[in-house]
Amino acid sequence: MKREDLKTRLAAVGVAEDKIGEVVDYIMGQNGADINALKEEVLNLKNSNAAELSALQEENKSLKSKVDGYKDYEDLKKFKEETIEKAETSKKVEFLKSQGCKHPDLIMSKVDFTKAKYDEEAKTYTGLDDCITELKGQYGDLFEEQGAQRIAPTQKSQSTDTFKERYLAEHPEMAKFMQS
Repeated sequence: MKREDLKTRLAAVGVAEDKIGEVVDYIMGQNGADINALKEEVLNLKNSNAAELSALQEENKSLKSKVDGYKDYEDLKKFKEETIEKAETSKKVEFLKSQGCKHPDLIMSKVDFTKAKYDEEAKTYTGLDDCITELKGQYGDLFEEQGAQRIAPTQKSQSTDTFKERYLAEHPEMAKFMQS
């Protein structure tokens, strides 16, 4: 609101010229008081909001640190689950190897370990005899023959030719690759 605009408007509506200055001063004084009151209210709200914002930022930092702690917890929980799963898989592989399985990773999906119980003392599964017998019947080439002895990699078998002949007898599909 400008003084000159008020003076022009008051003159246009018929206010006496000697009273225009007094009326303008009164209106401007009232307007200034209202503006100052509103400025003070805005400043108080601004200060209040700044304090509240600061408190909320501190709370946010605290919550973020808690969330970071939960991330570590979730990572540890996942690591524990994976470790337990690997240990269970290792137990199953060792059991299948003890049953003469040459490739336990191929047979493992065929064995329903939920029907078995793991004996901690004997380090073996019980209750899978029928399943193993059935698998040996179906997938005999994936199991070592009963009584066959595993040859450790550092030991030598009878002769290279005998080994080659036995291997080709067990795996005729490899004959074309082993021709020399």
